[in-house]
Amino acid sequence: MRLLYWRFLGLAERAGVGWRQPQSRAHPKPGRALVRGRSTRARVRGAPLRRSRARRRDARPCARRAARVGGRPTRVIAVVGPTASGKSALAMRVAEALGGEIVSADSRQVYRGMDIGTAKPRPDERARVPHHLIDVADPADRYDVFRYQRDARAVLDAIAARGRTAVVVGGTGLYVRALLDGLDLASIPTDPVLRARIEADAERDGADALHRRLRQLDPDAAARVDPRNVRRVVRYVEAALLTGGLTASWRRDGAVPSRRIGLAPPREILIAAIEARVRRMVDAGVLDETRALLARGLDPSLPSLSGHGYVHWARHLGGALTLEDAIALTVRDTRRYSRRQMTWFRRDGATRWIDPTVEDPLPATLSE
Repeated sequence: MRLLYWRFLGLAERAGVGWRQPQSRAHPKPGRALVRGRSTRARVRGAPLRRSRARRRDARPCARRAARVGGRPTRVIAVVGPTASGKSALAMRVAEALGGEIVSADSRQVYRGMDIGTAKPRPDERARVPHHLIDVADPADRYDVFRYQRDARAVLDAIAARGRTAVVVGGTGLYVRALLDGLDLASIPTDPVLRARIEADAERDGADALHRRLRQLDPDAAARVDPRNVRRVVRYVEAALLTGGLTASWRRDGAVPSRRIGLAPPREILIAAIEARVRRMVDAGVLDETRALLARGLDPSLPSLSGHGYVHWARHLGGALTLEDAIALTVRDTRRYSRRQMTWFRRDGATRWIDPTVEDPLPATLSE
């Protein structure tokens, strides 16, 4: 089970679990279900496996064939799930199979200069498949869900005009819902005076006290938001006080038909993948990346830097933490974040969940 998951992610060799990718084929072919890493088709020893010409034609989906939802063609496929579950790897395979384009739904990958710490796709991957909504904002600027919804809708329209499939991928649940469920974010009321008062309370009492207040007002929203993201918690508290609950204040306006696939590996394997990813970030130079951000005068408490370990890397560079402590804290925070992600995504009954340690998710993602 563990080896199949590492194989799916393409990380086995780098993580040191002993698997080496075959030269002949990087991924199992679509159309052949995998169970515990083995094909469900029996194979006679010594005899080559033959297929009819017609079956070979059907084994892989046509590169230009659109996926379908409810019998109707759809040009949008969404891949969601927790951090380190393999979303980006699956999105690449889907986009290459369908000749599609990838639309990021990650609230940190929008920022320039934060490549390693946010696990952005590599330059060669972005050269193979067009990627959108990555590197569209400066870390010093504010980029919120309102701006994302506007930008992402424009991207979907442009991809549709080109007659291509959009593959939305990311772990920021609010971004995914804002884009695909048609949340009418403009309908959520605002009160600048109230917000200023809440911000003052947060400054005086601290982030934990603010999050406890949100938990009393709107438990569902509190379960989905990172307590350290003070700006977002302030907004949720504001909306809850004005409407009686953030969820109740949302209206829908123009949902996007889409097929939604969620990746849900076993928890213990996900935790191992998270730790391996954090250590690879260190090897890849996340400390130099953080040093460059700090050299610009950026405050580690900025919303752009509040997640994905940057605050801990900054403390290590400042001498407040050992490297191992910074790694441990980043792993801890990422594990907690992955739980909140699943709390959010599990509420969406339209998502089909797949355990990638048992089944290759590509055939289900491409199936009509």
